[in-house]
Amino acid sequence: MCTMLHSVITLSHLDLDLSENKKITDSGVIDLSHRLSQLTHLISFQINLFWCYEVGDVGVSHVMDAIQSLQHLSRLHMNLWGCRGVTDVGGQKIGDIMRASTSLIDVEVDIKETRISESGVANLRSVKAVSYTHL
Repeated sequence: MCTMLHSVITLSHLDLDLSENKKITDSGVIDLSHRLSQLTHLISFQINLFWCYEVGDVGVSHVMDAIQSLQHLSRLHMNLWGCRGVTDVGGQKIGDIMRASTSLIDVEVDIKETRISESGVANLRSVKAVSYTHL
């Protein structure tokens, strides 16, 4: 059991596809973020929350806090397409963490069909080295 736990803690790449899971809520994403912050050797994280419409600013904020604690993370791909609870508050949190990060060099965030306003999108686009998709 200890070896298995050690293997999980030293995981370097994580790709979670939770797309179209109507049971995923902010609570589930918060729980996930607590576990994510324990993956101290993670260098690549991809999370697909496509049309998880119960996920909002609170869940995104917790994930971003966990990401901020990952000192080795250099790649982040986050699909929030259809997460209708994500507003400028969540967008601001994403932008703030991206600005503060010194390790992230490959970042893609898809915010189509969220409730991030045009001014929120402009704020996100001001972050260097980050690719945002928004229609």
